[in-house]
Amino acid sequence: MGFPLKRREDIKSQLEALNVKESWLAEQLDIKRSVLHLLLNDSGDIDRELYENIKEILDSYQFDLGLLDEDDSENYNLFDDEKLSVGIGNRIRIFAKRKYGTLKALAVAMNISPQQLQQYVSGKREPGSKILAKLLRLGCDINWLLGGSESMESYKIYRLEKTIRDFHAGYSEIADIAGKLLHKHKV
Repeated sequence: MGFPLKRREDIKSQLEALNVKESWLAEQLDIKRSVLHLLLNDSGDIDRELYENIKEILDSYQFDLGLLDEDDSENYNLFDDEKLSVGIGNRIRIFAKRKYGTLKALAVAMNISPQQLQQYVSGKREPGSKILAKLLRLGCDINWLLGGSESMESYKIYRLEKTIRDFHAGYSEIADIAGKLLHKHKV
């Protein structure tokens, strides 16, 4: 029962970090917004297929501005330190997952302890200039990290990195199969 809660929380976190409205996601899934809201907030379970579908939609999200959607001006209060630090933490988590797969791998790449990174992710500490510089060197878009608006270039870089990882995985699989075939014919 632990996994469904994690899936639901992961989706909610990404919706918040990417500033994606539930109504937009419901439209992409071809379901009513109220049904999606129930699944994300009141339901006891999100099945793996729905979770994967939502993740795929969010991964391919093309940063729709949503100018015609309802007004959410209370979400843009730049002077609310608590919301800002939680938002930065969610975005660090998303960056870690996108580029390194885990928070621990990001901590290793940053040359800091996983516990220190967790302080930033949880919002207990705000990243200073040294941490921001490390994230920048690792390819994190600092404008997105601090302000929540990801540049199109960062999105393109992310998509290219994902494509390269996919090609690399495919190449490795082909190399393994070719090696097995060569070994089989030599014997």
